[in-house]
Amino acid sequence: MPRRLPARWQPESIGEFRASARQRFEDGVALAAAGHRTGAIYLWGYTAEMILKAAYFSLLGRPQAAVLTWTADILPAINAGRSMGIAWPVHGQGHNVRAWAEFLVATRAATPGTAYPHPFGLEVQARGQRIGNLWSETLRYHKNVAYLYERNQVREAVEWLLVNSAAL
Repeated sequence: MPRRLPARWQPESIGEFRASARQRFEDGVALAAAGHRTGAIYLWGYTAEMILKAAYFSLLGRPQAAVLTWTADILPAINAGRSMGIAWPVHGQGHNVRAWAEFLVATRAATPGTAYPHPFGLEVQARGQRIGNLWSETLRYHKNVAYLYERNQVREAVEWLLVNSAAL
């Protein structure tokens, strides 16, 4: 008998985030093509979140396959961001794309030899802000239909992060 989908999940890791980000981006493209703009934005928000988390943990030197957990990795990163002055709301804290983008840029700026060249860091933050203005993990609970320009803004921002993910 085939194993059920949850039994086939891999633990969260940099490699899993990167592979999943590409898949969820393509899933969002398919939804957008079918006229499901809000569903596309929903998946693209998670795409951005995974790209930024993968970039942050890569910066720390974590191996691609190292298991990332809430208590050992994600929450300490969020708390480190807060200690750096990143406005990181408690609600949906692990999913806050704007905060992850700001934290990644700030961490690189504070780590010798890793700061982004100008204006790349500003672009990372701008993309995170744009996505953060239109996406939240709680989007799934609302029936609103995204405007076409909102879909386009999120897709462009997430696609930029995806295309530049190796440089993040």
